Amino acid sequence: MVPALSMAFMVLTLLFLIAAAIILPVFIRKKWETAISPYFIGYGVFFVFVLILEQLMHLAVLGAAGEALTGNMWLYALYGGLAAGIFEEAGRFLAMKLMMKKHHGKPHNALMYGAGHGCFEALMLVGLTMVNNLIYSAMINAGQAQVLVDAVPEEQKETMRTVISQLCDQPAYMWAMTGFERVTAIMLQISFSVLVWTAVVNKKTAFLPLAVFFHAFVDGVLVILQSSGVNYILLEAILFVLSLGIAAFVYHVWKKELHTAQEIGMGIGIDDNN
Repeated sequence: MVPALSMAFMVLTLLFLIAAAIILPVFIRKKWETAISPYFIGYGVFFVFVLILEQLMHLAVLGAAGEALTGNMWLYALYGGLAAGIFEEAGRFLAMKLMMKKHHGKPHNALMYGAGHGCFEALMLVGLTMVNNLIYSAMINAGQAQVLVDAVPEEQKETMRTVISQLCDQPAYMWAMTGFERVTAIMLQISFSVLVWTAVVNKKTAFLPLAVFFHAFVDGVLVILQSSGVNYILLEAILFVLSLGIAAFVYHVWKKELHTAQEIGMGIGIDDNN
């Protein structure tokens, strides 16, 4: 049986993510009078560059390298980190340079884009997982666990048994921690967006590879900590501290570069209402 408290935390996490995806763009738009379109551009870039293009590369690379890559923790961390950093920051760069050109007059649109990128990631990676978990949990508690196992191909049956075991045995608070993990991720996505924005609008090109490096570093650390069996709460605490450090650095960049970006926007008379 899946504990009722576990299911309650799954529901609360799902509702939290949905609320964040609604409240965050509304807050940014009202506070800084930004455009709304960068938020949805962030959705589109994540979908194309992460869920399609990056996954296609993973299929090719992991299919060719196999155990030689996945069996080496350090090599796999390096590959995974660089793949995420390069694809996401390249998508961010192209979006800001080409699709958000008319919004360059207001730097706060970088925050709106980052919110969209981060919120869509949260909904796709965690929100949908919570929905699946709730469906599986309801079936398990209705005595239909074997139905779930029988419904998948033979090579996936052991994976399904593991999923069922985790749903039944994992401490309830772990499901709430996934919401906290997404707060860290959204903070990072906004930070990376500010760096790439600075590279695009202020012509400080060094900030683009810096965004790739920070992104790859955090994702690589995640892989290493997970592979090393680090306690989940400790893992999330470490990532949160790393993210705060990156956010503090980006805030310094923001304060230093904001005035220049505003001057650029005022100089070219950009309309920023859509």
